Amino acid sequence: MSQSLIIFRPSGLIEYQLNNKIYPFNEFISNIVNETQIDLDQNFTTQTISHKRFYCYNKEDIFVAIYFDAISTINSEKIRQTLVGIYKTFKKLEENEELEKLKSLVDLQFNNLIKLKTTESKETTPTPPTSALTTENTAPKKQPSMQKQLSSKKMRKWDNGGEMIEYTEGESLDYSTFKDSTSIPTNGKNEYKVNEESAFEKEDEFVLVRELNEILNESDDEEEEETKAPTGFFGRIGSYFGGAIDVDEVSKKFNDQLMSKNIAPSTSKLIIDKIKSRLSGKKVTMKIYKETLVDELTKVLTPNVSTDLLYEIKRNNTGRPYVISVVGVNGVGKSTNLAKLAYWFLQNNLNVLICACDTFRSGAVEQLKVHVNNLNNLNSELSNKSKIELFEKGYGSGDHVVQTAKSAIAYASENHYDVVLIDTAGRTHSNAKLMAPLKKFGDAANPNKIIMVGEALVGTDSVEQAINFNNAFGNRRNLDFFIISKVDTVGDLVGTMINMVMATKVPILFVGTGQTYTDIKRLSVKQVVSMLTK
Repeated sequence: MSQSLIIFRPSGLIEYQLNNKIYPFNEFISNIVNETQIDLDQNFTTQTISHKRFYCYNKEDIFVAIYFDAISTINSEKIRQTLVGIYKTFKKLEENEELEKLKSLVDLQFNNLIKLKTTESKETTPTPPTSALTTENTAPKKQPSMQKQLSSKKMRKWDNGGEMIEYTEGESLDYSTFKDSTSIPTNGKNEYKVNEESAFEKEDEFVLVRELNEILNESDDEEEEETKAPTGFFGRIGSYFGGAIDVDEVSKKFNDQLMSKNIAPSTSKLIIDKIKSRLSGKKVTMKIYKETLVDELTKVLTPNVSTDLLYEIKRNNTGRPYVISVVGVNGVGKSTNLAKLAYWFLQNNLNVLICACDTFRSGAVEQLKVHVNNLNNLNSELSNKSKIELFEKGYGSGDHVVQTAKSAIAYASENHYDVVLIDTAGRTHSNAKLMAPLKKFGDAANPNKIIMVGEALVGTDSVEQAINFNNAFGNRRNLDFFIISKVDTVGDLVGTMINMVMATKVPILFVGTGQTYTDIKRLSVKQVVSMLTK
């Protein structure tokens, strides 16, 4: 069974082809030109020619066509969604001149559709009557309740998935004797914190699924903007004012809009003042005001430095591993996001050493051991050459943290690790006594990058958090990046991002979107701006 796909222009120029079978498309293209094909939907057509079923999606001057050599059992809407996704991918990567990446992302979508074709074919295969009868009459066995197995006194511990579970008194809780992270008891489980449907898939150093999702999500936003009437904030005030607007009155309303999205009052005022200054003395319509506002918010979130960590790490030829320190307030998810970073590096064939420098919080070292154990198992399944290990020297205070960091970097140099990820203790940003050790730690470890994990839930307090951590490392050193965690919990109330970036001029590297190792993605500035103006 064969199938093929091409992306072409009306001029006949083929931009991309998959499976190298172009000639069957000739007659179908002729039918497109003569408009004899069947229209399934707007811009979506189909036709059966010589026992082959063709489908085509076109928009502007791009055509994406696919055929199957037999009548497909796949719902035509699923085929349409795939072709639309391939079109969006091509437009995005052509615009950014990333055509090398095109093959990986198009092949991924095409292969997923073919897998669906195979799966649906299997599902249509008749099931023997005896099996059907057995299925109908056999009720699933109930698993014994975990609670009934536990004694009345329950305690908690970290399981191998990085979660707290209850356990009966008398079980071993102290894992500190397990120096090898792969020796941690797993309770017979093989459950790793990975979302299989959106897991990282590596080809030519690209995290394909994540990148594809970002492209499609961003494109969906654009399509909605084109096809829908104005809604939300601008729709409401646009219909109210009409034509030329009173900038001061609109600005007051928008100031309330920004603050409703968790943007701090002082930050909101600063943005509004910039807009009013830019529009001063001009006749302003709602369209001009919106364009100015979107442009201002886009400038705030657009990095003015490179965020390509992979490139920087791979060109590092100093003989010293690339050191990244992760800092932040208690409970924002530093260790979890550090593990997500580690998994991303492993996908790109980088050797990672995780250093346990949170030597204050009970269970912090054990938590990292669980993460490293999981990542080791995941990494072995990928069959790549990268490695990951935990470096720890137990718990302690004062100079113990500094010595642990120095020893970890030396160990990484000797054992050819590319990256050292240093976890640190969470600390209250308003407590000067707790913040003071960060400077000494920064001077001693001298990390290449310092990343602060901020929480999307925190709202206006994020301004003070960002400023205090940015200033904690002295006059010669600042934060390099933010990772904003728990973005999936706040809906469109994403003002924390604006607060932290405007307060420090530090860009956002990633946003955390869930609790699995793959739930980390690059910031879509366009999407965040859309949420703020929604």
